[in-house]
Amino acid sequence: MCYWILLDVWINSISVTLKKTNPNKNVMKPPRTCFREAFLLYFYRMLENVNFYNDPLLVQSLRPLSYYRTLDQLWLGTSTIRDKWQALNIQISDPSQQLNILGSLLPDPATVSAISALEDHTVLMQDRQVLAFVGSETHPEITSKKKIIYTGNAQWIQYPEDLLVHQAATLCQEIQAAPFDLEKYQALGNIIIAPENCFIHPKAQMKGCMLDASSGPIFLGEDVNLQMGTIIQGPAAFLKGSTSNLGAKIRPNTTIGPACKVGGEINHSIFFPYSNKAHEGYIGSSVIGSFSNMGALTSNSNLKNDLKPVTLFDYGLKQSRNTGLKALGIIMGDFVTTGIHSKFNTGTVIGCHCNISSQAFLPKFIPSFTWGEYPKVQSYHMAKALQVASDWMSLKQQGIPENLTQVMEEIWKEEASFRT
Repeated sequence: MCYWILLDVWINSISVTLKKTNPNKNVMKPPRTCFREAFLLYFYRMLENVNFYNDPLLVQSLRPLSYYRTLDQLWLGTSTIRDKWQALNIQISDPSQQLNILGSLLPDPATVSAISALEDHTVLMQDRQVLAFVGSETHPEITSKKKIIYTGNAQWIQYPEDLLVHQAATLCQEIQAAPFDLEKYQALGNIIIAPENCFIHPKAQMKGCMLDASSGPIFLGEDVNLQMGTIIQGPAAFLKGSTSNLGAKIRPNTTIGPACKVGGEINHSIFFPYSNKAHEGYIGSSVIGSFSNMGALTSNSNLKNDLKPVTLFDYGLKQSRNTGLKALGIIMGDFVTTGIHSKFNTGTVIGCHCNISSQAFLPKFIPSFTWGEYPKVQSYHMAKALQVASDWMSLKQQGIPENLTQVMEEIWKEEASFRT
């Protein structure tokens, strides 16, 4: 919306200037809609020349999060990686050429500058990883291109837990505080510490809540609804249409994605859009995919008793690897439901389309299409899994993709060796 405000100011300034230079003429104000349409046309034409490249090895290492989204659609901070790049309006020396950017590459000034300087038939690399290339191909044929070795320190998401590593800094960088009606919210019984570090959308609602932005900024987006007793410690973000239940405790470095519903205690976690954890229970140091629902008292451990680094199942390696992190909880795919009292161990990976529960700790790797109560589980019937997925998308008022069945079948085949 701020872009349109600036655009309107610019349009008005043009009219005033024309009136001053032509005092005897009746100058018509340029219609805003024409300028807006021209601006959008330019903007989208510019984006047509930017493509986000999905490195096949990274796609595998970022499973299960990469099943239902390309690398640039991963969520971090207050937006997807694609959104972060598009906000920069990056251009190269020859706008007619196709710019291809690694989908999981995080933008920073030095990296953006290096990419902007790329010429046709050149590829930018760091540590054998393609960061960007210019050309009409959708795959970087490195042998036919001029290689430029980037000497900076580019950052990209290689593993799911990398999202959590970059989460705190990204939230602090992206949340821009803005004035809001503090008295309005105080009159509703809210306590807001360090309001100068908050962005609260005019359509956000809360009553009897506590926000502490003294250690990091807090973002409440459009149509966010916080129920009474919600406590938020920054840095944290509730994105558009997300809600909290009574007494929710949101600790630092947490993103609640669009249209999510949360309760209980959540710490240093990222919820992708349209997922629910509405009841009591603890989720910490975790990444939760879309259209997933956690039953009451679902909780996870995120710290080993011996304080040793956490291991995590890697789809690319087909075995566990050492993450080097001491705090790591769940990596959960899309369309996962957990029963009440479900307990997850430190460093657990759950695929897509799972319906699981257990009285004891669940396994540290749960393949896609797992159904039942451990240890007596079976493969989720495709027709039933499809119906449940469709129902969740309808509940969240989202359209059902025509290729949903096809994607599910591909996941089923890819993980066939994991199911016993």
